[in-house]
Amino acid sequence: MAQKQHVQIERKLHQRRRLLREWATPGAVYVPFIGDGDIAEEIYADRRIFGADIDPARVEEASSRLHGRIIVADCDQWPFPGEQTPFAVADFDAYTYPYHSFRAFWCSAKKQDLMVLFFTDTVKQAVKRSGHVHNPDGSTYELPALPSRRRSEVYNSWFSRHIWPWFETYIQPYRVLDRHRYLRQDTVYWGAVIRRER
Repeated sequence: MAQKQHVQIERKLHQRRRLLREWATPGAVYVPFIGDGDIAEEIYADRRIFGADIDPARVEEASSRLHGRIIVADCDQWPFPGEQTPFAVADFDAYTYPYHSFRAFWCSAKKQDLMVLFFTDTVKQAVKRSGHVHNPDGSTYELPALPSRRRSEVYNSWFSRHIWPWFETYIQPYRVLDRHRYLRQDTVYWGAVIRRER
């Protein structure tokens, strides 16, 4: 039996609809980790979809329900080299760590001046369980088991001190116009609207 793809999918859909309704412009969407295509079918059916997943069975399922270019690929790399379509939306709903995929996309894909981005980040789980920190820039380090205060500091400030400052710097010359996030246990679900500065 296939692993359940989403927990509380309605919250994910609500987050996406909110930012897209208020900000999104027409254009293509990149959906790595597309899985069965359920979020893409609900949210992006009116857009040209470029999707990828490492699981061939899930790619086959997504391809049967969506119109677009959906391929089997390692989503930590950019799976559409040479693609000239400018993207308006990208949705990094990763099972664990979305930032390899995001950095590959950011370096290689054509992007519209106004973009809406979504992320699913479970790094806090590893911080709590093993002290393993996987920063959004790709660097890693281990926190000692004792004292546990350092783990708590990283865990509690993961979004505000580790993700957000890196993101705002990394996306330049874009700047953030809006953002939305929510937490479920050790997972951070967040989205941002960004615009290229002239």
